[in-house]
Amino acid sequence: MRRTPLVWSAGVAWNETAGTDRRIVEEIARLRAVWWIDPPQPLGRPAAPADGVETEVPGVLRLGVTAPPALTRWPMRLATDALRGMALARAVRRSGASAVVVANPLARFRGAGGVARVLYVTDDWVAGAPLMQLPRGAIMRGLRRNRREADIVAVVSPALALAAADVVLPNGTAAMDATVQGTRQPIAGIVGQLNERLDLDLLEALPGAGIRVRVVGPRADHDPSFGERLDGFLAHPLVDWRGRVPAAAVAGHLAEISVGLTPYADTDFNRASSPLKTFEYLAAGVPVVSSDLPASRWLDTPHVAVTQTPDEFLGAVRGFVGRGADEAGDAARRAFVASHTWQRRAEDFLDLVDRAEARATVRVGGAR
Repeated sequence: MRRTPLVWSAGVAWNETAGTDRRIVEEIARLRAVWWIDPPQPLGRPAAPADGVETEVPGVLRLGVTAPPALTRWPMRLATDALRGMALARAVRRSGASAVVVANPLARFRGAGGVARVLYVTDDWVAGAPLMQLPRGAIMRGLRRNRREADIVAVVSPALALAAADVVLPNGTAAMDATVQGTRQPIAGIVGQLNERLDLDLLEALPGAGIRVRVVGPRADHDPSFGERLDGFLAHPLVDWRGRVPAAAVAGHLAEISVGLTPYADTDFNRASSPLKTFEYLAAGVPVVSSDLPASRWLDTPHVAVTQTPDEFLGAVRGFVGRGADEAGDAARRAFVASHTWQRRAEDFLDLVDRAEARATVRVGGAR
């Protein structure tokens, strides 16, 4: 087992909706301790202790950073950056870490000292700045600097790979419980947050064509015009919206649908994404119909139908819904995704950290 901890500058707080970096860290912690630094919180908001607190995941220590109000705006951003850098340096010193991972669009390697530096780009942070309500210019400048200073750059999608040295490490999935009972029904399903990333043209066409749709997940939309259309879609008699459900209940829903949907709008942010839902569908034995995303094409499998037009999307969904039960296909999809689990991603990530540590040794030695 690798004993030296990692320090992880995270994109979201530990207790927020689990995304890419939390899911991979939960697996990494089985092999190597992680000191997880939450994004800074403004004074007056609850924050994790600066000296750390154990999480429910063995091997993960969570640390907080308290910053001034308006922490992402100039000139307060300067103070925030300094406080974040001090927190990172303190974590490196206290943990004895030999590597730092930056997975936050505004974080820097400031405070990393002579340890290995891994930049983990989990989304198109520049394109997503308005969605995340973050300063686009600061993200652009920080990303350029972090790429220069990193020993290894890992990206979740081929669309994010800007240099030959970048390593594509897509998202993954937890292993689904294959014993969950359910009868495949002629229903298309979509699981996850409902927000402006979705292509409502694709979704609205399904009930319009007489296809039943089950929707599992909370609304997280903000745009009023999008919200009105989403209201209409969810209210359609052929649409069964279950809202937010416990994580343990998702497998039951996936056991009953015939096809999983990844209907993302054609935006820079979406083209650079690696949708978690695609892997989760496959892990449950469910075929996928996706809009045209580089990450979906990268999988290069007949289990994911990549479509370019609304007619292609509708036709592919109709084809899967009409097939009925397909136990052999379910098993084949589970076998395919076995090489895309978070456990495998964590092992691959730690291999990258090993490479970064070797490069850091040369870099620091050459600087003396």
